[in-house]
Amino acid sequence: MTEPQQLVSQIVDTCLNVKDGENVWIQTWDHSIGLASEIAFTCRQRGAHPIITLTTENYWIRSLAETPKQLLETLPSGQSILLHQTNAFVFMLGPKSPINWSKIPQDRQELADVWYMSSNKYMYQWRKIAKEHSIRILGIEYCLATQKRAQALGLNWQEWKATMLAGCLVNQPEIAVNCEKISRKIQEGHEVKIQTPFGTRLNFRLADREVSKGDSIVSEEDAAKGIVKFLPSGFVEVAADEDSLEGTAIFDAPIIVKGGKRIEKLTLEFKQGKITRYHAQTGIEAFENYLKSGQGDLDKFAFFGVGLNSGLKHGFTQDDKVLGGVTLGIGGNEDKGGKNKTKGNSLWWASMTQATLQIDSTFLVRDGRVV
Repeated sequence: MTEPQQLVSQIVDTCLNVKDGENVWIQTWDHSIGLASEIAFTCRQRGAHPIITLTTENYWIRSLAETPKQLLETLPSGQSILLHQTNAFVFMLGPKSPINWSKIPQDRQELADVWYMSSNKYMYQWRKIAKEHSIRILGIEYCLATQKRAQALGLNWQEWKATMLAGCLVNQPEIAVNCEKISRKIQEGHEVKIQTPFGTRLNFRLADREVSKGDSIVSEEDAAKGIVKFLPSGFVEVAADEDSLEGTAIFDAPIIVKGGKRIEKLTLEFKQGKITRYHAQTGIEAFENYLKSGQGDLDKFAFFGVGLNSGLKHGFTQDDKVLGGVTLGIGGNEDKGGKNKTKGNSLWWASMTQATLQIDSTFLVRDGRVV
């Protein structure tokens, strides 16, 4: 199937700004070869030198299950050489099917990385070279909208794919500008209030942490810091004072969980940053499974965020990026500079609609609209 040329141009020109003479490494799964080919051809038209590498779903699963762990943790010399010669790296998200974790031994699951963000020996070596050589890195989340994944999540595949595409095609430079503007307001603020017409009433303090800016424009500065960006995107997030959250959060949008199940009207009550009570209209078992999934600060306030992407909609898989949505996270937040500790940085997040978010005397969101 021919992928929309607008999407390809957004990736090559807007997000990665591929230049004449650059080397572009395109990593694809078997289900996304068509998009990878179009990206490569467009790079060639820009005077760049693309190379496509392929990982098949069957090979990936078998490799994780059967290859000696020492080999899985080692960056192959061929990949190392290729990285040293790469200016931009674009990877498709996959595989096509939801990952069957029962086929992957427990001690190898941390090596099952498809986001290029995990903490393991292989990715440490990979990211070290990428950072040293200021490689611009972009992951294409649009490729996750497959028929098999839609079936597993109970989603309409065509609607999900159309929503993901719309999120990819919005004005990315405008999102980047809004990320900077809102990040500055958060960085300068102290006290936060969130409320919704559905009953959410929350108060907490900021803690002078660095704000995560989720736009899809990969700058030279991002490359020098080793930052991985994704398409579609559009959010700002920050770890706040974990002990300061007081009040009630009511998530009016359904929360999609594995197996096509949904949590409806999840309600969390907080005291000094910890959950004291929780309930939902339906599907509370999935949330309870998260709380029982490990040890550490699984029930502690971790971060909040604001969505900035006008092309996305709630009820699919990108709720944290929907324009005007407000996200609340609990659990691990060390990756955001916080102090909550959980195994594998395990966390839970969900978004609410029609929220009003105020920092000190400044409104960031009012009735679900970014101010």
